[in-house]
Formats: sequence, structure tokens, C-alpha cells
Amino acid sequence: MIAKAKAVAHGGNLIRYAMKEGKMDRMIASNIVSALTPEEIHREFEQVNRLNYRCENKYLRFEIGIAPQDEPKMTPEVLQTIAYDFAGRMNLRNHQ
Repeated sequence: MIAKAKAVAHGGNLIRYAMKEGKMDRMIASNIVSALTPEEIHREFEQVNRLNYRCENKYLRFEIGIAPQDEPKMTPEVLQTIAYDFAGRMNLRNHQ
């Protein structure tokens, strides 16, 4: 597995892209987020972002690359475990 990260300013576009039809059929995991649609998630994030008015790139985009031979083993439960473990190792458990 390989992970890469980038700080970006365009949170709404990022969320819509990640959740677009055909790319992801359902939410695998979330942390301190109650919304389910891209628009609702973006609104929820913006409430917190208003407190960070001096920061420009307020969104962190993470991609975790799964080896092609491992993809068939990736059940939603396994992906959720990977996501939570990754967030913990990045010290992001108490953040959206």
C-alpha cells in the first residue's frame, strides 16, 4: 500500500469527486461527520473552516493505493479498518 497526501483549497470539488457515481457506491468510514451527501459534508466542513480564516488550503486529500492483487480482498470492513488505522497513524482521529 502506498499513501499520498496533499493540502487543497477546493473542498467541495474534492468531496464531490471522491463520492461521484461509479467511483464509490457508498461511504466506507467517516470521522466526526454526520452528513452523508457531498453537499452536506461540505457545509459541515465549512462550519469548522470558518474558524481557520487565515489558512488557505484547509482540506487534506489522502489517497491510499491498494495493490491490484489485493483489491479482491478489500471488503468494506477491511477498507474501514485500513482507513481508521491510517487516520490514527496520521494523528487525525480527533479531526473531521
